[in-house]
Amino acid sequence: MKMFETIAVLIVFFFLLAIISVFYLSAQRSSITDESTRLGEGLALQTVFKALYLPELDCSFLLSQKDNCMDVLKLKSFEARLQDESVSAGYFEEFKDARIAVSEIFPRKQSWLLYKHEPSVRASEQVTQSPVLLYDGRTDSYAFGVIEVRTYA
Repeated sequence: MKMFETIAVLIVFFFLLAIISVFYLSAQRSSITDESTRLGEGLALQTVFKALYLPELDCSFLLSQKDNCMDVLKLKSFEARLQDESVSAGYFEEFKDARIAVSEIFPRKQSWLLYKHEPSVRASEQVTQSPVLLYDGRTDSYAFGVIEVRTYA
């Protein structure tokens, strides 16, 4: 009789242990998913800032620099230069797996693909957009644009 009681207590104990494990693992999975999303957003934001403040693209006038401003002539030159694989590979350490494009919204509609290195295996994608000023030195005018960064985790 005592043996059956011991077995029954052990069965109840393991049943409770299994239920607690299921709840704990689901809470852990949720926590890991949240942490992964937060890290992905941080990586995307970091990549946006790196792209925004590239010295190759900035609007600089007599040692002064405008925030969130890109020179259109430099954008065109940079886009053409990055068509070369060896040059593009040099930026991989900076941007990793990402796609960076700048689009002029107003007054004209233009776009430039600055960097593109997509992973061979499809991964989760984080898209971040930020407004930028686009300076055209030929006409000495500004335009409104958006930089779009897609990062793959």
